[in-house]
Amino acid sequence: MPSDAQFDIRSLDQLVALLDGGNFLNEVMTAVADLQKTLIDYRDDHGGKPKGDVTLKLRFQLNKSGDVTIGGEYEVKRPKAPPAAGVAYVDEDGKLSLHSPMLTRMTIRDVTPPEREIRPAAE
Repeated sequence: MPSDAQFDIRSLDQLVALLDGGNFLNEVMTAVADLQKTLIDYRDDHGGKPKGDVTLKLRFQLNKSGDVTIGGEYEVKRPKAPPAAGVAYVDEDGKLSLHSPMLTRMTIRDVTPPEREIRPAAE
């Protein structure tokens, strides 16, 4: 089946731009930009090296007349926020408490410096 080279689809962006008159490509690119912002926000809030994915799926169906119907969908996976965390202590009865049992074992000593006479350096 001969083809006129000027009408050949030569790149993925040309192919994806066919879907919904280019609106699908715009949606995907907006989703990619939103993911990048999410990664930056995640890094600022939680640190680390956050990861995300954009999965693009294209379906092709060859029709009886020889034309191809192309369908597309995409999925964005954003990094999950770390689980909430907190700290409490367990007392002798097995109850949770905000009071550290280490404080009851710690002895507190007075570290106030003794009063001394302050003299000028020139004397």
